[in-house]
This record gives sequence, structure tokens and C-alpha cells, in this order.
Amino acid sequence: MLLERILVVVYLLGCIGIGIAASKKVFGSRDEYWVAGRRIGTVVNAMAIMAALASGGSIIGVMGLAYSQGMPATLALFTGSIMGFPIASILVARPLRNFGRYTITDFLGYRYPSAIVRYLVPTLIVIAFVAYIVAQLKAAGITATALLGIPYDTALALSALVFIIYVSFGGMVAITWTDVIQGLLMMVVVVGTALVFMGRVGSPLEIMRQATAVAPELGQVTNQPVSSYLGYFVIWMTAIPVIPHIVMRVFTAKDAKSARKSMNIAMFAYSGIILAAVLVIVPVGRLDFPGLADADQLFLRVMEAQFPPIVRGIAVAAVLAAVMSTTDALLLACSSAIAHDLLGGILRGRASERTLATVRVGSTWLVGILALIWAFSPPELISQFYTTGVGLLSSSLFVPTIAGLWWKRANRTGGVAAVVAGAVVYGLGVFGGINVGVPPVVVALLASASGMILGGLFGTPETSEMIAEIESLHN
Repeated sequence: MLLERILVVVYLLGCIGIGIAASKKVFGSRDEYWVAGRRIGTVVNAMAIMAALASGGSIIGVMGLAYSQGMPATLALFTGSIMGFPIASILVARPLRNFGRYTITDFLGYRYPSAIVRYLVPTLIVIAFVAYIVAQLKAAGITATALLGIPYDTALALSALVFIIYVSFGGMVAITWTDVIQGLLMMVVVVGTALVFMGRVGSPLEIMRQATAVAPELGQVTNQPVSSYLGYFVIWMTAIPVIPHIVMRVFTAKDAKSARKSMNIAMFAYSGIILAAVLVIVPVGRLDFPGLADADQLFLRVMEAQFPPIVRGIAVAAVLAAVMSTTDALLLACSSAIAHDLLGGILRGRASERTLATVRVGSTWLVGILALIWAFSPPELISQFYTTGVGLLSSSLFVPTIAGLWWKRANRTGGVAAVVAGAVVYGLGVFGGINVGVPPVVVALLASASGMILGGLFGTPETSEMIAEIESLHN
């Protein structure tokens, strides 16, 4: 395993080097730290968006989900993500880029000026994204254990240390540079593996025919009600337009047109990775390893059995790239939620730029360490786990964001009601055990929309000045 370890060490040191190099430029500037100076080009931003979404869950977790619960469950989740990209491109990218701030909380706090919105939204982001980061850390840990022979806890600590260092010091500039490299590495490994298998076994249809003949449940709706598949679809369809680590990439685009194009290109790149994984690698893995106790180990077992050491080393780097390209964006979003959204208003004007920079770095380390501690006892089926966290953000942020950009009757009362109702109803459905036969996210979105409509109809009408400001964002 020496060669694999050398390749991974070189990759990790490269990430740290990028973070240190970027720190010289970003440490004294909020624009550089949070949104890379708003000068990222279309193709680079598209690769970074794809890499931020194509996480360790996408390489490790999505294959595990398809292996254990059938391909329909995974394709429902995946299709929701793909539908979310055009929604984001059409309804969100242009006006939010023209808004020109840093975070989704900036927009919601401006559109619905309320302490509830200003403090509840970043709190929800931190809760959901810590769970998301935990899932990514598990992917890194089991990968290093399976293919490098490194103990799980050691692998967790090392990978967490690397991405915390380069995110905390390099900000969005370092994330952009590393995500482009990581995105390309993921595409090469996943799509390349699928092409190798197609050369050996045949077309995706032939691979599926052989796999479903041995394991028919792979193509069936199994283990859970069909309504849960609807839940997967709705969560990701409504998440892509508002999920903070994607929205922050919109703010990095050099202009609104570039932001929209980046979304569309990212959609196609992401589709290629997921389809190669689900339609080719999973069926081959199901044929070769029919009884895995931990479904999340599928890709790792396939790589270990089918490829030589140098390819395994590259595969480990690719999984770590998937983990880091998402985790760094999640970590920066959490850091912005704490340092910018929660503490920024208190400290700005009272603290020096150096103090603000220290708060940014400190919040990144705080969130990273909390997630690391949780990841020492990880959940099973990481795609399900982090999708549950993402559902909290979909339920509470989608309606007030879309309505705030497009509905003239949207007002402060409706915005507050939409955020609170979506979060509370989703929490009761997922964590309170309240089951009405419909996915919790659907009920929560209906509750959020009801709060928005009632507030808009019966609350204080929005000012003409605010309406004019919002309309100007669409130009």
C-alpha cells in the first residue's frame, strides 16, 4: 500500500499548499474570503459547483444506497437534483447574483428584516451542514481504511485537519482552485471505471440485464414505501436553488449570465458522474459482491478487487477529492453562517479587519472539530443521513427565497412564517415521529407556502421601495 499512500499524501499536501498560497490574498478581504472577489469564470465555476455537489456521498453513499435499496431510490434522489439545476438557473441565479452579497441569509434577512430570520436561518444551516459534513468524513474514513490500511479514526482526523487548514486560511479562493482539480479527478475515476467495466461486460443495458437476473431487487422498489422516493426527489429539487454552499458559488460568478451558464454546465457534468456510478458500477459491484454488510463499502471493494495499486491510489484521492470538494464548501458555508450572519452584525464596525479574519478562521475550526467528533460514531447509509439534513433547509428556505424574488405580495410576516413553519413541520415529521402518509418535506413545504400566502394576504403590505429593489435584481 506504499504507492497508494504516497499518492494520497502528495494530493493532501497539494491542497494545504493551495490554502496557504491563497491566504496571502484573502486574509484581509471579506470579498476575497467569502466569494473569491466575484470574478470566477463560467467553466471554472461550473466545475466547482459540480464538485461541491458530487460529494463523498455521491461516490460512496449513492452507490451504497442503490446497492441496498435499489436503483429507483437513488434515481429519485438524483433526478430531484437534476431538476433543481434549471429551477436555480431560471428563478434564482440572476437575481441573487445581482443582489451581490455573500450568503442566502443576507438575502432573506434583507427581504424579510426580522431577528427571527437573521438568526434562525444560519442556525438551521449549521445544524444541517454539520450532519452533511459528518457523512463526508465517514466516506473519507472508510476509504482510507479499506484501500490504505489506515485506522478509521486516524483517517478521519487527518482528512479533517487538511480541509480545515486550507478552508480556514484560503477561503473561497482556495476552495475554487481545489474544487476544479477535485472535480476533474472525480470525473476521470468514476467515468473511467464505468468505461472499463463496459469494455469488459458490455453496454449498461447488458450490465443491468446480468445484474437483475441475479439480484432482481436491484431494479425494484424495495425496503421502503414509494412515498419516500417522492421525498428524496422533492428534497433535492428544492434544495439546489437555495442550499447555501451552491448559492455562495452564484455570488462568486463574474456576472449574472455567467452564474446561469455555470448552473447548466454543472448539471451535465454531475449527471455524467451519477449515471456512470449507478447504471454501471453498482450493477457490476452487485454481481461481484452480493452480500456486503455495509453497502457504503461497495465502490471501495470494487476498486480493491479490480484494479492495480496505482489506480487504487488515484481512486482514494478521488474519493477524498469528492469528500473535500463538498466539505470545504459546507465548512465555508457554516463559517459564513457563524462569522458573517450571526456575529458579523455585532462585530462589524467594532472590530478590526484582523479580528474579523480571526473569527472567520476560528468558526471554521469550531465547526470542523464538532463534525469530526460526531464522525467517530458515524451513521449508516450516508446518502440518507445527509439528505435528511438537506431536507431541513429545503423545507425552510425554498418558499421564502422563491417568493421573495418573484411574488410582490411577499412581506416580512409571510417570510418569517414561511421559514418557521417549514422548519418546525419538517422537524416534527422527521424527528417527532409524526407520520401523515406523505413525505415530511412535502408537508413542510406546504406549511411554509401556507405561512407565506397568509402573511402576504393579511400582513402589512410590502413597501413600494422594496418591490422596486427586488424588481431591479431581475434586470
